[in-house]
Amino acid sequence: MLRMFFLVAVALVTFLALTPGPLGQVVESGPVRHLLAFAALPVLSSLAWPQVKPGWQFIAYAAFGAAIEITQLLMNVGRVAEWDDWANDLVATAIALSLVTFGRNWLERQAGLEAR
Repeated sequence: MLRMFFLVAVALVTFLALTPGPLGQVVESGPVRHLLAFAALPVLSSLAWPQVKPGWQFIAYAAFGAAIEITQLLMNVGRVAEWDDWANDLVATAIALSLVTFGRNWLERQAGLEAR
């Protein structure tokens, strides 16, 4: 179920990122749009595929963000590629994956303490 939810979220983010006009700008602020998308997706994928290491996830999201910007550059239909957006994607992804890793480690320590 989580994997399906994640795939729907990726499709939605991709659609909104490549849709010109007001629909593609449901959230007014560009940096906030990128923060929301690239903070939520890594959390969802970490829950759906807990065995995938954060470093590999970071690489995947870096490529996804770059692909969005390159596609916007090539589309030339009202969407503008901005490498600052990609930088925002990287920062949001790093923060999200760091928080997920911290949370997992904390939960594992708590479980270890309770087992004693």
